[in-house]
Amino acid sequence: MAITLFGLVGWAMSRPGSTSFYLEVSELEAGDPLPTAQEYRVNGRVVPGSVDQQGLRTSFALTDGSAHVTVITNEPLPDTFRDRSDVVARGRYDGRTFAASEVLAKCPSKFKAKA
Repeated sequence: MAITLFGLVGWAMSRPGSTSFYLEVSELEAGDPLPTAQEYRVNGRVVPGSVDQQGLRTSFALTDGSAHVTVITNEPLPDTFRDRSDVVARGRYDGRTFAASEVLAKCPSKFKAKA
């Protein structure tokens, strides 16, 4: 029974994305090409001035400070989506463009630390 349990835990931990909720933009672009049939979540900040909306179709650049990726979506964006927003996009990456099926924007904090 213990061998089966360790085997299942090992299998689950070896699956892509099992140990982290999302990839950073630089992780998405680094290393070996990722399988295009698999969905990924990528985290980054919207590059100011990069948002282009035409109806529901939206494209924007996402960065983590060291790499950029173009995100394209045909889904409605959350109300909190803005230039410089921190977002998590879920979708597929073809090696150049990230086609997002969902975009989540992190809410800016209304509380600031005392100086």
